[in-house]
Amino acid sequence: MDFLRQLFGGGKAPVGGLDMGSSSLKMLQLKQNKDKKTYKMTSLLIGYAPDDTVVGGTISDPRALGDYIKQLIQSSKINIQDVVGVASGKSVVLRPIEMISSISPKELQSSVRFEADKYLPYKADEAMVRGTILQKEIPDKPGKMEVLLVAAPNEIVKNTQDVIKFAGLKPAAIDMEPFALNRALSVSLEPSLLERTVALINIGSSSTSINIYKAGVLRQSRTVTVAGKRFTDAIAQSLNISFDEAEKMKTEKGVIRVEKDAAPVEPSAMRIFNVILPVLQSLITEIQRSFDFYRNTYPGESIDYVALSGGTASFKNIDAYISNALEVKCGVLNPFRNIDISEVPGYTPEMLQELAPSLTVSVGLALRNIKA
Repeated sequence: MDFLRQLFGGGKAPVGGLDMGSSSLKMLQLKQNKDKKTYKMTSLLIGYAPDDTVVGGTISDPRALGDYIKQLIQSSKINIQDVVGVASGKSVVLRPIEMISSISPKELQSSVRFEADKYLPYKADEAMVRGTILQKEIPDKPGKMEVLLVAAPNEIVKNTQDVIKFAGLKPAAIDMEPFALNRALSVSLEPSLLERTVALINIGSSSTSINIYKAGVLRQSRTVTVAGKRFTDAIAQSLNISFDEAEKMKTEKGVIRVEKDAAPVEPSAMRIFNVILPVLQSLITEIQRSFDFYRNTYPGESIDYVALSGGTASFKNIDAYISNALEVKCGVLNPFRNIDISEVPGYTPEMLQELAPSLTVSVGLALRNIKA
């Protein structure tokens, strides 16, 4: 979307995609192959954010985080200069709104900023605000058009830029997570499926973003706090073990039981499942609310497919559980479907496939300039 490039920067040169989450940070770079349809990953850097530098998905200490990334880059000898960062979290707003269709293109941005105060949990003057037209005419609503309102607090954008600069890199652009995810989605699913309505649910450490796309266009995005850390906290508290021990147990022994699946589950795995079940049900409730809101907003519409990404998407059977609960086909997204990962320094293809769901945002960010 051109308006994002105008607002947050960007160009045509290859860039790295930097995703800074509450538990880890990922930076990778891609290059486009000659066929213009496939890509090759040339480098990958993964680290764990120092304590108190990213709290609840929000950067709290740009200097310390930037210095840490700089050390990682120097020790790994990765040659990346320009990167695209990401703005995400509950304070980042992407929302379709109705506006008068007679507004001229020149008046659109000032009109969107004027309207924004009705929809934002902060003042429009404290944020970067833009809009793009989704529908020039809304069916059954003469004189009205649908515009996607996009807003990110100035502080979030500045902190992300500062981290990149402190890391000794150049901020090529600051993107929005739902747009990065959409870019990754576009190279990961069958073209026929991309023409339908797809929900991409990115389950991170501290938050989950629920994004709905119709024919490749973002129609709805919502962020909730039911995410990976909640699962781990539930295990740690119930079994009276440390967070790190609980995380290891979740990763190594965690299995989500699906009612229609008659396969036996080991006692230890069943114990974990019983502990995390309330959290899982809360996540299902939040997803269902988003789907219901979408159907109410667009009567007659339905969700055709659900794709999962983020680290928690690797939780065994979570896709089958969500599919069964929501009665819609669901699968874990493979962002490497059209990306060659055979020659990434420090990683085998097998290692990368295990990491794939957690690298979806980074892939989308790295594709930003390539697919611009």
